[in-house]
Amino acid sequence: MGAKYDLIVSMMRRNFLRSALEMIVDVGFLILGITILTFIFQNQPFDRPVIGALILAVGVLDFADFFTWQYATKMRSIQSLIAAVLNVALGVVILSVHNMDPKIMCIIWGACSVAFSITKIITCIVNITYQPLINGAKIILNILEIVFSIILMIRTINAIPSHMLFLAISLIVEAFILFIEFIINHNQKL
Repeated sequence: MGAKYDLIVSMMRRNFLRSALEMIVDVGFLILGITILTFIFQNQPFDRPVIGALILAVGVLDFADFFTWQYATKMRSIQSLIAAVLNVALGVVILSVHNMDPKIMCIIWGACSVAFSITKIITCIVNITYQPLINGAKIILNILEIVFSIILMIRTINAIPSHMLFLAISLIVEAFILFIEFIINHNQKL
């Protein structure tokens, strides 16, 4: 009887921690999206430290999001974990290199975003049968991210405001869809 009770308590603790992490990721995406929109509406410039911090924050949230997935999904999605770590590294590089030319920063940022988006699309295609809503939405958002990233590489500094507007909207949409998935998954467990 004691071993069954310990197992149940352990499972409840894991489910609580996982649910808490899911909500942290969801709220984090929403806060980032609203922060970017606030910058846009206040006509604040997106300089190198702000861009680096935003890239770093998105990478950290993507990294945390990986640990909210089911074990089988994680095993099929290691490439997304690697992309999240590289996104964190890109944010750190942009934050730490003080004399980086803004045009070079835009080209590097755009090229990395294209690579990360392709990785995320592959992950979503592999997992679409398990969570069609979130993976279908992520495929569409990542295809749009590739388009905006190519524009960022071509127009460099002039494309930053439109790229940031897209990033804000996509983060808010992803937060909304993650919340719907959270509700659906937890209602199915009840």
